[in-house]
Amino acid sequence: MARKRLTNGQKLQIVRDCEQRLANNESLRSIARSYGLQGKQIRNWRDKQLLLANTKSTKKSTSRGAKGRLQEYEDEIMTWAFYQRDAGVPLAYKHLVIKAGQVWPEFRNLSESQQYHTVRRLCQRNKFAIRRITHTSQTDPNEMVLEAQNWLAIMRPIVSAPDVQQKFILNMDQTPMFLSMCPHSSLNLQGERTVNGRRTTDSGSRFTVTCTVSANGDKLKPFLIFKGERTGRIATREFPTNPYREQVALCCQKKAWQDGVNMEDYVDKILVPYLQEKANGVPCLLLMDDFSAHWTDDVKDRLEEIGITPYKIPPGCTYLVQPLDVGICKPFKDQVRSKWWQWMMDQGADRSTFVSASRELGTKWVSESWEAITEVTIRNAWRKTGFSYSPEEE
Repeated sequence: MARKRLTNGQKLQIVRDCEQRLANNESLRSIARSYGLQGKQIRNWRDKQLLLANTKSTKKSTSRGAKGRLQEYEDEIMTWAFYQRDAGVPLAYKHLVIKAGQVWPEFRNLSESQQYHTVRRLCQRNKFAIRRITHTSQTDPNEMVLEAQNWLAIMRPIVSAPDVQQKFILNMDQTPMFLSMCPHSSLNLQGERTVNGRRTTDSGSRFTVTCTVSANGDKLKPFLIFKGERTGRIATREFPTNPYREQVALCCQKKAWQDGVNMEDYVDKILVPYLQEKANGVPCLLLMDDFSAHWTDDVKDRLEEIGITPYKIPPGCTYLVQPLDVGICKPFKDQVRSKWWQWMMDQGADRSTFVSASRELGTKWVSESWEAITEVTIRNAWRKTGFSYSPEEE
């Protein structure tokens, strides 16, 4: 008779069926024959019925297997691993291999394959699996909260001084934009292993938008940085004819990044016109992150010339204390993406190829989306950071 290897669940079901048929006066031999088994196999399973019921039904054996090599060190290794993860430290099997070699030196004598599979089984027993990281942080988030609170404790007396006006407390930051915003996901039939998606030919058409807001809800003109030479064709021929050049400031950089040179352009084109309303002796504060382009000697000298005192937001704290990050950039970018979708639909839903938008269209979307950000949204973002600006405080 051919050998069969059944799962524990199948064995248990045969035993239960056998009990019913024996009660109906069927012989064990005939029952076994109907399943293509030997009678002694069923008798053995009947004797181990309780063990079968307490073992994983998909397994084909009640044996727990050989004792794990790391069993007596398991608690120490896994306690260390969970502690590392609580601290936000990424782990790989290799890290646990190294730790196992530290707590049990003989483990190092095993082959690389044996080490890997031993650690992998250790992780499986403890339901410790490889997962995609959803947030990257250089430091403990709790430490960042404390550092942000300490920074706010220093800044509140400065921004609350009698001679400081909310209109001249500014926050600036850059955010990337794309002339093509093709999504990375799509509606598709469930179960399909491949989900195709067309992209535009230049789906990486990136530009940078520098945004600035004041604590009283003012929006300064957006500063757009497109890819190109500072004195090239785009800057000298295209920008002067852009119909939205009055609503935004335009410049070029080789990689469409903010750098020290166009940071000086930002100061001259955005901050200087805004400060024309400032009376002599009224201080102006500019909050910026620690991006190196913001803090070159030339930029600091230029800010000092026009009477602006810059303050550096601690690294890793911008999501807590920078108003643009807290409540302005996301609704702004959502507005731009909405306009891109509408433009795509206007091209026709049955298009077989997609093209990127022009720089003029990108400029239009930024201008209209920035205009749609309300004073209430800006003031709420400042309030949420902990500066606590409200109408009653004016």
